[in-house]
Amino acid sequence: MHLKTHGIVLGQTPFGSQDKMLTLLTSDQGMITAIAKTPGRKKSRLSAASEVLAYSELTLFEGRTHYILDSADLENNFFKLREDLGKLSLAGYLCELTRFVIPQKETAAETLRLLLNTLYLLEKGARPNDFLKAVYELRLMCLSGFQPDVEGCAGCGETEGDFWLLPGEGVLACKDCLPDFLSSAEREPYRVPFPQAVRRAFFHVIQSEPGKIFSFKLSSDAEKLFADAAEAFTIFQTGGKFSSLDFYHSVMG
Repeated sequence: MHLKTHGIVLGQTPFGSQDKMLTLLTSDQGMITAIAKTPGRKKSRLSAASEVLAYSELTLFEGRTHYILDSADLENNFFKLREDLGKLSLAGYLCELTRFVIPQKETAAETLRLLLNTLYLLEKGARPNDFLKAVYELRLMCLSGFQPDVEGCAGCGETEGDFWLLPGEGVLACKDCLPDFLSSAEREPYRVPFPQAVRRAFFHVIQSEPGKIFSFKLSSDAEKLFADAAEAFTIFQTGGKFSSLDFYHSVMG
């Protein structure tokens, strides 16, 4: 049985002596694995489409244990990202994070679109790296069922003023209620400053239509806090430690 779909390579590992096992994010099947037969040979038409970040129209054969990549029509390999170590390392983190949360069929198309749009903007240098990273992290978490509650303070319901984000709980605390959260917790919860500008940015990313997710701006200070909050929320909610994120931070200093 053959399956035709669009997908991007999130990762590859050796399979046997010459083949590659590809991790693919597809438009209608979510995340799947497929074997690319001898993609390392120079004359292999699958070689380019088997590289990480390659986006192609794929024809897959459903084998007994794995899909097998039968043919691929490469549409974009985001080649220019490979010319900038900061951008390439960020793209690697986006792929690792996506592999970690395992997008399902129900959100496959939107997740793929989100990743492609982020990579496109990253390649073009249209927005700062950390801004794109934060938008991607937050929206991906929402698509994966980890949406934070930023309506107001989880203690008193206050919606005005500045807050603290408690990323482990995914809620906000105002300055008056924060001491109660600190005293009632078994250990002091990690917290991130969360001013109104960042709250509005979170609302935008959570609620916007897919085509408008990136259409907002922040001051440089608010953008830094937005990036810190999105990363902290992502790390605490996934419980993950991502080597590619550590590398990205080491590259960007």
